[in-house]
Amino acid sequence: MSNSKIYTVLGIMTGTSMDGIDLSLVKTDGKNYINIISEKSYQYSLIIQKKLKNIVEKKPNEIKKIIKYFNKFEKQVSQIIINKINKFFIEFDIKKNKVELIGLSGQTVYHNPQKRITIQLGSAEKISNFFNIKVVSNFRLKDINNGGEGAPIGSYYHRYLINKINRKAVIVNIGGVSNFTQIKNRNLFSSDIGPGNAIIDDLSMYFYNKKFDKNGLFAKKGNINKKILNKFKKDIFFRKKLPKSLDRNYFKLYINLLKKIKKNDAINTALYFTIFSIENIFKIKSNKYINELILTGGGRKNKFLLKNLKNLLNNIKVNTIDKYNYDGDLIESQMFGYIAVRSLKKLIISTPNTTNNYKAISGGELTIPNKK
Repeated sequence: MSNSKIYTVLGIMTGTSMDGIDLSLVKTDGKNYINIISEKSYQYSLIIQKKLKNIVEKKPNEIKKIIKYFNKFEKQVSQIIINKINKFFIEFDIKKNKVELIGLSGQTVYHNPQKRITIQLGSAEKISNFFNIKVVSNFRLKDINNGGEGAPIGSYYHRYLINKINRKAVIVNIGGVSNFTQIKNRNLFSSDIGPGNAIIDDLSMYFYNKKFDKNGLFAKKGNINKKILNKFKKDIFFRKKLPKSLDRNYFKLYINLLKKIKKNDAINTALYFTIFSIENIFKIKSNKYINELILTGGGRKNKFLLKNLKNLLNNIKVNTIDKYNYDGDLIESQMFGYIAVRSLKKLIISTPNTTNNYKAISGGELTIPNKK
């Protein structure tokens, strides 16, 4: 297999925000070239979103029971993904025989690298057989089995973007969880850094039956609860060395505390959880290597969050990736197309500096469709 070969690949991302499915059809060599052909985000209905969050919240505590429990929902989630792919192909008049590969990030419902378990719902076999297309999936497992955190797993695509835009920039993706990527002295660094939208979204649903806090309007009406914020800042997660990873529901204790105070104060405080997590990176990392913060993911659209970040980081430019003609909602689906090709070519997707694993490795599992 030539490492210069360019593939037409469909990248699929179902993120920790649990708000929908992102699809990007790209041509890429998994290295220095990517051309975006068609892409779109499909939002989950409120019913599906609530159901997914409910599934995760009601999981049992024992590992064996957790695996069995989530297996019950595999078929349902696979069908949701298939339906969205079909819709995408029809909407953009894409012939499936022109798609050489699918890079699938299924719906993450459980992530515990210490126990070497990560669960993403969405059957690669079912999707591969339905469309008769090869699928690369399960990107995190090999990393975890080699001592890594299994996340963030898309650092090499962020590296591509940083090299293209500004080598002294840090990319922070604000999804359900926030993560960062940086190039320093030609070395690639990345890590999960704290909550992104997850706590804000959960509280918006709890208090207002809304999927998210649009433009931070709820948060803007509230005040910080300093007692809860200070407790959050002292959480053991922030004392762990980078790189590290985070399960979407790790901060459930703080959600329960926030549910007991005024609703807009709760959402405002949750927003400052996210701001603190991002600001904290600039305390850990030397600023001489950083002159710009580039935001991706749904959280970048929260105007109140963006305003407060800019005020705190007044010596560093803060921009969204949209400024550079990329759709910030679809970076992660582009990424899974890109790293699916890297996986197929056995190129590195994680290192000790990006996931804290033992050595630089490739990853992902290839599923070949059954011949019909």
